[in-house]
Amino acid sequence: MSRLVLPSGENLQDQDFEEWASSSSESSLDDESDLENPNPDGAPDSGPSSKPTPKLADPKCNACAKAQASLPSPLQRCGKCRKVQYCSRECQKADWPTHKKACNPTGTKPQAQPESAMNSILRMMSLTDNPGADQFAKIGDGTYLDSLPEKDAFAQIIDSYRLRIDDEYVFRGDAGGLYAGESPLPDFRRYLSRAEKKGGVLPKWWGREKRRACEKTAVDKAQWSDLNCAVEKADVIKHYGDSMMPMKLRMLAEEVEGSNVTGM
Repeated sequence: MSRLVLPSGENLQDQDFEEWASSSSESSLDDESDLENPNPDGAPDSGPSSKPTPKLADPKCNACAKAQASLPSPLQRCGKCRKVQYCSRECQKADWPTHKKACNPTGTKPQAQPESAMNSILRMMSLTDNPGADQFAKIGDGTYLDSLPEKDAFAQIIDSYRLRIDDEYVFRGDAGGLYAGESPLPDFRRYLSRAEKKGGVLPKWWGREKRRACEKTAVDKAQWSDLNCAVEKADVIKHYGDSMMPMKLRMLAEEVEGSNVTGM
């Protein structure tokens, strides 16, 4: 059975109700007339139904409430939860303080704000029995990616970007690449360009050919490190089997961007 769905926050006005009630009443009378004057031949009536067809609500921007019919281009869904739609980046960002409370993919829990990278390093360095503590120092001096096989280095460069844009969306409300409903490759290329310009972040064997190979890997849907798929901290831990991997990826991204995602 079809249902008339009204947009959230709107009420049926009195005038609209009177018009609807009048239409509904007329349809009921037509139905009764049909019952009182059946087809004399006993054949079923094949004419159009006299019942009104419910009209579905026109999709609207979750921020400015402009209807799709009044917009020059299609509404874009939130790249994180895929539940709400926006007409522009400006509206998406303006709505973030409210939307972020409910912005979670189905079945996931809200993430806690990440620990400051510097505090994390200090805490890790205090754990003298932790064999992975030296890896954080290598990220700081630019030798971490040199210690990895090429395939693993590519994956962690790609995943540092993927986790960074997720953090920026979750904690700042900044939608970039996939989260802005765009092709993620151009934004990833800008990320690589910033890393190259910064210097001391990418492995020493990095060059034009290696960059092309990394970009090709980044859009290979057969790989887990795929730009076309959003990723969260829990996904990273599960894939790498390393509870410290999200911290490593965040630190790599901080080396590229020059700041951590919380702006501290």
